[in-house]
Amino acid sequence: MNIKHIALIIYFISFYQSNAQKIYRTDEGHILMMTSVRNNPVKAESHKLALYLDYDSKVVNGVLDLKTLSTDIPEVNSILQKQEDPLMLRFTGTIPSQDFLSKRHDPINFNWMVEVIYQGKTFKSQFKATITHIEQGVSMSCLISATGQILVVDTGLGSLIQGLDKTIQVQFAQLVLKLE
Repeated sequence: MNIKHIALIIYFISFYQSNAQKIYRTDEGHILMMTSVRNNPVKAESHKLALYLDYDSKVVNGVLDLKTLSTDIPEVNSILQKQEDPLMLRFTGTIPSQDFLSKRHDPINFNWMVEVIYQGKTFKSQFKATITHIEQGVSMSCLISATGQILVVDTGLGSLIQGLDKTIQVQFAQLVLKLE
């Protein structure tokens, strides 16, 4: 290899590393959903919520396979697990443009409009969200938490789970680290 090839390889590796550090990612986020099935309360939760935060644009993208949900009703668990294809739920939303990961701040409360995509259907839902600064010694991080509801009719989940209530309450909280 000549010097030009080596320089080109080094350039691409450094470009990839500098861009890769602008995205925070976790595959083990926690999400809780509450509704009722045939007038019986149901709590479903998963620790497999994947979240991606772009530090530059402040866009959060979330991905959850509904098959990873665990409920206290065996019938609902069985319905979810028997599905052949993944039941991928995706959402995206932009956090207010404040640079919340670069300095200490009071809790930031905001109405967060997210776009939800499930089984080819796209709809919007508004969540109440809070970003809380957390001190961790010399490093900084923030906790992003959100609560809201989605309408079952928007998702089509009513055809999958018979007797599902009209709304599903959703809560999640995820720690995001300061960009180094």
